Amino acid sequence: MYTISRFSQLCKMSARMLRHYDKEALLKPVLVDTTNGYRYYDQSQLETALRIKKLKEYRFSLPEIRAIVQSTDSTMLMGMIHTKIDEISNEMSRNRKIIAEMQELIENKVDLLQGIRKSYDISIGIRNEISVISQRLQININDMDKYIDSLYHKAKENNIKLLGVPSTIYFNEEFTSEQCDIELMIPIFCSNEEKISSEWQIKTLPKNVVATTIHIGSYDFIGYAYVALEEWIESNGYSLDGPPYETYLKGLECDCHVDEYVTQISFSVIKKTM
Repeated sequence: MYTISRFSQLCKMSARMLRHYDKEALLKPVLVDTTNGYRYYDQSQLETALRIKKLKEYRFSLPEIRAIVQSTDSTMLMGMIHTKIDEISNEMSRNRKIIAEMQELIENKVDLLQGIRKSYDISIGIRNEISVISQRLQININDMDKYIDSLYHKAKENNIKLLGVPSTIYFNEEFTSEQCDIELMIPIFCSNEEKISSEWQIKTLPKNVVATTIHIGSYDFIGYAYVALEEWIESNGYSLDGPPYETYLKGLECDCHVDEYVTQISFSVIKKTM
């Protein structure tokens, strides 16, 4: 048997990592001396340790590695490898996009130390009463388009005539991409119907005052538009009268570059009383 120090040298893993694998029931020593707590490993465990090391190199998580090490199902292993290949490929695509954007910053000589904040024109006006088909959801933000398409499909199935493009209200106090509390809305022709199903409904949005601006480009930087609106609202004597919402005038459905996306951000507001 090997002491943890010797086993650490053989498999090129730190003793701290081996203790962690013991705690995670991934690679437990064959013997722990009850008098001093020393861990001992068997020669046969070296292969397991090196296998774990290789699987970590392949970007598998500890729960995934545990499943692989404890399983004899080769079909399951091949499936997990294919899934991991897809994950790494998607990560590579995202990294290539980031590199392209950084190269563009260099070529355009953008001074990141001064920031890349845009200027926004703010408008104040009346949003008239309007009927919408809406759906409240808890979703991963990356699945947004799928749910928008689904709402369009539900409207078509129920012969609801649409009047415009979709909007989204965000209700989370803090942004969490995996669990966004949102309400999707699409304007429709006036309808006297109330509830359509347990999944969505038709409702009327009341007439109110809204401050709006237009953001052109990637959603990654839409926060600048929100800041510009909030600053304008505060400096012009207004206060918020409900959660803001985004209206997607041009987006993924247009099959265009993200720099061409057009999003309207709207805040319902009321004039502050003196």
